Amino acid sequence: MGRQEGFSFSGFLTAAVFVMIAAVVVFKLIPPYLEYRAIRQDMKEVVDNPDLANASGPEIRDAFAKKALVDGIKSISAEDLKIERNPFGLHVKYEAKVPLVANLGAYFDFDIEAVKGEK
Repeated sequence: MGRQEGFSFSGFLTAAVFVMIAAVVVFKLIPPYLEYRAIRQDMKEVVDNPDLANASGPEIRDAFAKKALVDGIKSISAEDLKIERNPFGLHVKYEAKVPLVANLGAYFDFDIEAVKGEK
């Protein structure tokens, strides 16, 4: 009779615990990256809007604030944006702290720049 191969129940439980821990960490790290992408997209849309090319600072910030409100952006506000005029662009730096377990967490530094005409 051949020897049986495969996971034992305790081996299965151990593997399942590691997979669940990895999944929890991944699911906690995804939201900061999704928000980063939304901020980058909103900045790019503001910069590429021809109506805002010669707009004042408050008008540019207001346009970004409206887009950020729709996308649920909470890490930055329109006041955090640095407006550059020649060439027209927006720049922002911000930090995201994600608590994982007890006193263990992840820390991200994001630096986003959107310049008119760049992809």
